[in-house]
Amino acid sequence: MRGMRGWALVLVLLAGCKTPGSYREPVALFQQGNTQASTALGQYYSELNRFERDVYLDERLYDPGLEVLATDTAGRPTPLVGTLFSPESIQARMDAIALLGVYAERLATLAGAENAGKLPEGATALGTQLGSLGQQLQTLAGQGDSTASKYVEPVSTLVGVVGSLFLEARQGQALQKALEQGSPRVNAIIELLEKDMVEVLGPQRLSGAKQSLAFRVMYYNLQRSKLTLAERRAVLDDIRHASESYEALVVANPVELARALRDAHEALLRFARADRKPESFEELSSAMRAFQGRVETAAAAVQRIRAPQKE
Repeated sequence: MRGMRGWALVLVLLAGCKTPGSYREPVALFQQGNTQASTALGQYYSELNRFERDVYLDERLYDPGLEVLATDTAGRPTPLVGTLFSPESIQARMDAIALLGVYAERLATLAGAENAGKLPEGATALGTQLGSLGQQLQTLAGQGDSTASKYVEPVSTLVGVVGSLFLEARQGQALQKALEQGSPRVNAIIELLEKDMVEVLGPQRLSGAKQSLAFRVMYYNLQRSKLTLAERRAVLDDIRHASESYEALVVANPVELARALRDAHEALLRFARADRKPESFEELSSAMRAFQGRVETAAAAVQRIRAPQKE
């Protein structure tokens, strides 16, 4: 039976037809990888402020000369109550990531549909949260989020692309049109996520992890002669965990999640533009499998560098 399906696929591809079936498997793989990448990216953003707060409190744990304060000498909020990104800014970025997931879901649904008449009712609705995301980002830009305004155009346009995905009568044409229209906006959103991680999140996390390790080392070296064997063991164990966290952060590269998403989407677009030949389908399938492998590796790295829950 598997062999018969394979021959049927080859005949479809040789005929050069842009059918939904020729998209079905690779688009499904794209959707799966997108979901995993979106989850890991969202996790990385959502833990940013908690990580900064933990570093601030760690420094005061190991240096009793430092006070815990809500504001510094200049009157600025400390990490105890302040945030590098406001909760609203983080949520907006997580919603932008979720929009990429909805886009992938709509592509997968359309690729798997037999005809337009069988598409699920209400499939064109994005929901209030994603539908108003562009306006939300514009508001954040007016409240001091310096990069939020750059998300507005690609996010608003991609929302429109997704909303129109199911209005076409022919799935193959609708998919190609969606990929053509969505590609520059998908790339723009991913580029902004990359910029956040490379210029802000990555350096901030690495610097914080290095500081956390330094606090512990300094405390041990100053206090070791006063500590009991059990206390030294506990502090050294704490140093070991901090060192492993720092090492994992140096090795990990969360921005790879965004780059893998862009490469996978570009592979789908190339396939949509190409003649349907067995080799072009195999190239796309190979690209989607590579995408899944990259996402799994990067997502595992993000999981390893998660800030541990305090007991």
